[in-house]
Amino acid sequence: MSGVATPPPYVKRVLDVENGNLCYIIGTVYMDMTLKPNVLEDLARENFIAAPTPRRKFCSETDEVMLEDESGRVRLVGDRMSEGGSFVTGTIMAALGAETSTGDFEVLEVCYAGLPPQDKHEPETETGEWVAIASGLEMGGAADAEDMRVTLLAEWLLGELGGAEDQQTAQNITRLIIAGNGLAQPTVDLTDTDKKTRYGYDSSTYSAKPTAALDAFLTEILPSLEVDLLPGASDPVGPTMPQQPIHTAMFPNASEFLGLHSRTNPFWCDIGGTSFFGNAGQPLDDIFKYLTTEDRLGVAQQTLEWSHIAPTCPDTLWCYPFSDQDPFILQTSPDVYYIGNQPKFETKLVKGDEGQTVRLILVPKFSETGEVVLVNSATRECRVVSFGLVES
Repeated sequence: MSGVATPPPYVKRVLDVENGNLCYIIGTVYMDMTLKPNVLEDLARENFIAAPTPRRKFCSETDEVMLEDESGRVRLVGDRMSEGGSFVTGTIMAALGAETSTGDFEVLEVCYAGLPPQDKHEPETETGEWVAIASGLEMGGAADAEDMRVTLLAEWLLGELGGAEDQQTAQNITRLIIAGNGLAQPTVDLTDTDKKTRYGYDSSTYSAKPTAALDAFLTEILPSLEVDLLPGASDPVGPTMPQQPIHTAMFPNASEFLGLHSRTNPFWCDIGGTSFFGNAGQPLDDIFKYLTTEDRLGVAQQTLEWSHIAPTCPDTLWCYPFSDQDPFILQTSPDVYYIGNQPKFETKLVKGDEGQTVRLILVPKFSETGEVVLVNSATRECRVVSFGLVES
């Protein structure tokens, strides 16, 4: 620490800090938020009450920031904490400061893990491969315009749409990643309550249209390029993270092709010598509820600096119980990091202190924006292609 003759000591247990002595501690951040839902309190109630409307944000002026380890928990105070920041439950943070007379820890500065080291990858070709990333197709919904845009997307990927330049671009695409929410939520008919069930299900609450539409779309494009299918919040898999692959039996025609790969969420892969890592957007959406900021790209960059993509698991985002590991900790920095089902397209080239370079991409919902993102595996160049219908 510059300007200090003796570096401040590291106190291993947060409850062992001494009053007035400058030191630094390391622990897990816990946000004490009055607006955050509490499952244990709901279960402890004697009388059942209807669940409240989900909140867009959990944060309020009464929130308190805690730092905890196996010994206990200490409240963080001081001007540095009043300045605000991206304090989110589950992140690992170091805090420099001293204990006050009230037993709180007055913070002078905070520090996170930073970008993890990055493996060196050599592109297989100088020109690289173009990868298309789409999310939120929500196929089989009620809107005909959405289905038409998906039809345009399929024709463009096959080189059957647009001019010579569009066809050349499509010809260079070797892979399509569907980053979650490929299926629309089925429309439930609540008016017909007397209809009898047939073949073991109620036809008023079940519709095969979403799976049939996605199956037809995949069957059309799979002869030309490989497809990685990630599950999302609206897809027919368990919501617990990491989400397991969608069973390919739901796509009887597309599953005949070797190019269909049903993946987990999140998902790592290597394409053309470049590492791709991404998810369907649930972790970022949940982190966003803890913060007052509206800068989603900045929050996504923070997950890289935390070396943790889903710190709020299992506090407010469901996940499988892991006793000896955390699968959401980043051990290495990916070359391309994409997050699906976001409100709009955003991208940034994030650089670390040790030469790491990560292409960060927020992939918009195709059903709302009609946009698909293209990434080059060699140069990490990023483009966006829009599909839409001209209103007469």
